[in-house]
Amino acid sequence: MFSEAAGPFYHKRYIWLALIVLLIVAWIFAQRPVRIMLQTAPNVPHARAAQPVINIQSLSEWENETIHRLKWAFESEVYGRIPLDLELKETGRQKLPGVHFDNTATVETFQFELTNPRNGKTREFGLVCVIPAGTKTETPLIISQNFCPNHNVIPVEGIPVPDSIGFDCSGDGMISDVFLYVFGRYITTPPIAEIMKRGYGFAAMYPSEFVPDHATSGQAVLGAMFDGDADNFRPGALAAWAAQFAIISNHLKTDERFSDVIAYGHSRYGKTALISSAYNPNIDAVLAHQSGTGGASLSRNKPGETVADIVKGYPHWFGRKYAEYAKDQSAMPIDQHQLLALVAPRPVLLGNARRDVWSDPAGGFRAASGANPAYKIYGSEGLTAEKLNQFKPGDDLSFWIRPGTHGVVEEDWPAFLDFLDAHFR
Repeated sequence: MFSEAAGPFYHKRYIWLALIVLLIVAWIFAQRPVRIMLQTAPNVPHARAAQPVINIQSLSEWENETIHRLKWAFESEVYGRIPLDLELKETGRQKLPGVHFDNTATVETFQFELTNPRNGKTREFGLVCVIPAGTKTETPLIISQNFCPNHNVIPVEGIPVPDSIGFDCSGDGMISDVFLYVFGRYITTPPIAEIMKRGYGFAAMYPSEFVPDHATSGQAVLGAMFDGDADNFRPGALAAWAAQFAIISNHLKTDERFSDVIAYGHSRYGKTALISSAYNPNIDAVLAHQSGTGGASLSRNKPGETVADIVKGYPHWFGRKYAEYAKDQSAMPIDQHQLLALVAPRPVLLGNARRDVWSDPAGGFRAASGANPAYKIYGSEGLTAEKLNQFKPGDDLSFWIRPGTHGVVEEDWPAFLDFLDAHFR
């Protein structure tokens, strides 16, 4: 037991400890990202419409002039060159024994090489394809880029484990539990059985095998892989991953088992799903979930993550020119509604969460509205919702928002599949 004399000393110590804890908590809540994460997206956006306004005089002008000008602008001002000239070689394929995911699916693994024909540099990566068991018709295929290695996303024995995985989502420890609690139960593995029952295939790849998602090692790989490009036009990681997405989509679409290919991604890979679809007309639809800055969210008038924030946190993602707009986003000659317009008239679902203001759902809604002229020139209404919570899965530009924060949760995939059913069933 403590002596009576020691009592005041311990009492004062606990007061100081409480004050320190309060100061730390106050400091955390004073940080701009934390304050923004505590906000809720408005149901009706109040900011000005997307700028510059898309003004299309004719379909011929749009397809023969404007599209090419916008693609060049995004490459030169935002992402760096989209290296669609990379050459793909399939180096291995294996069908795994048995039927998986509640007897709904068969599983195949693939190995690929991507070679830059400008310098002969090569990178290897794997892909896993899950196909509805017993299907006798062509199947729409959802292609996904993921935060986790393929053996985590498709937890089936026999999936190759990369030599250098960078980030492992396996394990049942506290870190894994916290990761799933914060980002949702489907951030690692989607509901494969449900996807199969709804009649869709699912292909998974891990972009960090191609270009590491790390500022230092990612920039080193980009510098070596694309050493023939001028510094101000060299692809950033998003451009490289988007090219990987687009090239794989072309390859899988030649497989007679698949009728359509659908680009899906969450957060940074929602960005690459949109970019790849803007540059590859063979992709038939997009599921871009919480793609945020550099994805569907407008760069101007942002309450959430700014250009300055994203280039500081992820300097390997973008082309060199993009960082010049960190101090003045209004100086950008283009904005993300024009990226959405490049996907027209194909179906796009923009997924969001009410408390994910860092990704700026209202900015994504304004971008979708701003892209409508490109859809209307093809005879589509595009986005018809007037509020963020009006989910219309049959629209070619559809907006989905749920309660909660950044991640992939139980409510998301039913909405994704309802959207796909409306367009492919």
